[in-house]
Amino acid sequence: MKRSLLLCFALVTYFIHSSAVAQDNNKLTYYVGIGPAIDGNIGLYGINISNELSFGVGKRTSLNPSLTYYQSIKSFDNFDDPKFGQDNSSGLFTNVTFKYDVLKTKNDFKISLAFGPSFQIGSENGYGGSYLIYDDVENYYVHQYTVERFFRLGYTQQIAFDWKSKNENRRNSAVVSMSSFDGYWPWYLMATYRIGYRLR
Repeated sequence: MKRSLLLCFALVTYFIHSSAVAQDNNKLTYYVGIGPAIDGNIGLYGINISNELSFGVGKRTSLNPSLTYYQSIKSFDNFDDPKFGQDNSSGLFTNVTFKYDVLKTKNDFKISLAFGPSFQIGSENGYGGSYLIYDDVENYYVHQYTVERFFRLGYTQQIAFDWKSKNENRRNSAVVSMSSFDGYWPWYLMATYRIGYRLR
């Protein structure tokens, strides 16, 4: 079942990439960016690195397949006990979003909303708590450290701010994205500054 989902998602992404290359009349832009991120499930600060291929399907709409890598850096409460190690999470996200420009000015500044499926391969591990064991000789604590691996489909919501650069073949962009999985919203919150390269 998991392999079928991955294969289906990979085929959809490949089709969209292929369609983008085949479109002669639509603007095609490649974005690459980096920024801070938050894992809201276990409370971790992190960093994300993303790239996205955006091609227009209308005056205000576009399809945007992307690949994003996330890695945690530090927990909210600075928990870092040598006995347990530091809480950690990471993931590789493949997203395909449909974006609509809700605001577009004469100076080519745009505010857009995007929504679409998100597929994650990743993991998280962290301190899961302690409990006391009562023994005939002595009482002692047992500490739990949990490891969970993800192979799952969810969705992402985004708001993007896009403006022109001094170079007519470049774009500047700032994106705030919220990725949700297993009914938890938002599981990941990411803010990304991106540079866009117009391919045609």
